[in-house]
Amino acid sequence: MNRKAITPVIAVVLLLMMTVAAGGAAFFWMTTIQSRIQGQIGTQVSETTLTSTTSLNIISVICDLTQEVVNITVQNTGTNNIDIGTTALTITDTQDKVLKTATSTLDAILSQNQIRTFNYTDIDVFSENVTYGMKITMPGGAEQTSDCIAQ
Repeated sequence: MNRKAITPVIAVVLLLMMTVAAGGAAFFWMTTIQSRIQGQIGTQVSETTLTSTTSLNIISVICDLTQEVVNITVQNTGTNNIDIGTTALTITDTQDKVLKTATSTLDAILSQNQIRTFNYTDIDVFSENVTYGMKITMPGGAEQTSDCIAQ
């Protein structure tokens, strides 16, 4: 008899090798995906923790129409210090349209429970007795919003 087939032993060995190779590839693929997802979640948790432990409370907002100045007094109510850097004030109208963005410098660390007043000058968008939205953003991403009536 002239048979041209593989023996059952070789067939079983080939099937076992393919199964081990497929299992190894699946294991490698799953560990790569798992580590990438775990890294992303770790980053999100770190950012969320930093954001939740860095928070502001706006104590007062003064919109001075005649001097074109906004004075905002804030308190660091979070558990983290706010680092030195640039603060940003975004002024919006009643439809949340951005009218102006101004900056000021935080020249010393704002510690927990510390209060600081920021002055933003050249604010030439005010009309008398109109309410404006104020959003202050601190270095590190802490932000808070409030309203102000220009007078």
